[in-house]
Amino acid sequence: MTNTMKKLILTVFALYYTFFVHAQIFNNNLSDSEKTMLENGEVLVRNIGNAKKISLNEINEDAKSVISTVKALKPPYLVEIIQKIPYEGNEHIFDTLRKELTDVESYVGIPYFGQRTQRWYDLYSSAVVLSKTETAETSNILANLEMSPFGIITTNIDIVQKDDMLLYASNNTEPVKIQDSGVKIVDGMTCAKANAMKSFVYAFREGDSIILYGLGGVNAPNVIILKDKIDNSFINRVTTFCKYIFSKL
Repeated sequence: MTNTMKKLILTVFALYYTFFVHAQIFNNNLSDSEKTMLENGEVLVRNIGNAKKISLNEINEDAKSVISTVKALKPPYLVEIIQKIPYEGNEHIFDTLRKELTDVESYVGIPYFGQRTQRWYDLYSSAVVLSKTETAETSNILANLEMSPFGIITTNIDIVQKDDMLLYASNNTEPVKIQDSGVKIVDGMTCAKANAMKSFVYAFREGDSIILYGLGGVNAPNVIILKDKIDNSFINRVTTFCKYIFSKL
């Protein structure tokens, strides 16, 4: 067999492996160009706005739980953040990820770029832990997270870490109202009921790779006077949070 033929076979195998594996983990909501981005190690952001457009398949019970929770939420605001990195050299990534995610006070220092103002801010104005309970495999945290224009959002955070996986889930425990938005008619409006604002970070090993998967959605009125506020303040913050956490790994 010639070297040219060997290279051709290896190329075909690599392409087959790439798209076969992605076909198992992800569905056809991912385009070929998006799959290529993942293969190149890039962070893929998909502002999908509909649970039907989720790209992750129900590959196991954890993924099934995340997907079913978001589908039940029926969020008109929804974003996916995905990255694929090699497992080799990142064997301790789940410990690192848990350390970063449980350090709630440090969320304040995450740099956030405001699209409307074109200025840099802290991701959250303040972050105060109200309670924290941990075991070898789990962490449960209740915290007050403050972000404009919603004010303080009391947030419940659950983290489960097992061999080669970690699942982070957060949700608001009280209604969220818009405050000090600069639009008088909007201020004081409830944009999300309790448990209607949810975010997930799901990291898991798949063969020689680790998939970092973020998903954030909110069931809020999809009306013109609120849409930009929620897109800019919630969707952009979920994206910023996931991209920052991924960059620390």
